[in-house]
Amino acid sequence: MRVATIDGLVTLFYDGSKELFNETFDEEFWWHYCGDGMHNEHDWEDWNLSNECKNYWRERLSWQQVIIVDGVTEIPEKTFTRCFKIKRVIFANTVVRIGRYAFLSCKCLIFVKWPINLEYIGLKALSQCYLSSIFIPPTCREICDYAFEGNNNLSVLHVPRETELGEKIIFGTALAEASPIETQHHVGWYDEGNDDMNQWLKNMNNDDQFALHRACSSFQPMKEVIYPIILQKGLKAFKEKNSAGIIPSKYLQENSYTDLTEKEIIHDYLMKMMGEVE
Repeated sequence: MRVATIDGLVTLFYDGSKELFNETFDEEFWWHYCGDGMHNEHDWEDWNLSNECKNYWRERLSWQQVIIVDGVTEIPEKTFTRCFKIKRVIFANTVVRIGRYAFLSCKCLIFVKWPINLEYIGLKALSQCYLSSIFIPPTCREICDYAFEGNNNLSVLHVPRETELGEKIIFGTALAEASPIETQHHVGWYDEGNDDMNQWLKNMNNDDQFALHRACSSFQPMKEVIYPIILQKGLKAFKEKNSAGIIPSKYLQENSYTDLTEKEIIHDYLMKMMGEVE
């Protein structure tokens, strides 16, 4: 385990050699945060905490980026819970499991580079973060209850159709609010119709009209799949919104696993139309 500054961010290189979460210090912090009427975590240094607890939180709240090093296979439960300043997490492809509450309340977390061999995401693993897009790899077998709950800005989510989804995985998100499933008056806070919501998540791009969406929202979009659709449907297909109001190019923009851009695709399409590309 080491810490360095990468891209201007204080970066923890996590190798799993040390247990990072301390239940005692977490409870001490949380008691003051909730029970003592002090609701601003930015003022925590002024709280009546033990020196050991303060040192523990100084370390946790210094991390702005986490890089999971090659060889780590699992992120244990609560490892990065309430690490409020983490902005980016980059997983090694050896990671197959993300434990429950692993990144709970990482309120600044806006970017995750997922491991391509991921199999399991635990209960509330990335709940109450700040993600706007998520692309789950096709290897993922299970996503547990409330996994992405409370990511208010979440509007793009690719979930393989074979993945088993728990209850309310997008509870309290913009995507849930945009769904045709009835929600409560708060954004995305649905009570009933969980199965309907999960089916909608897996199938919202499955209509023939949205063939380009399927191609662009896949985990690793391929030119070989996208180009024939453009040739058949024309560039107007880029303007078609799916049932969540998302256009295909937004999937390309948000997906960290693709080097393709809408501009590149359109350029090649136009060159073919002009007969300059075979």
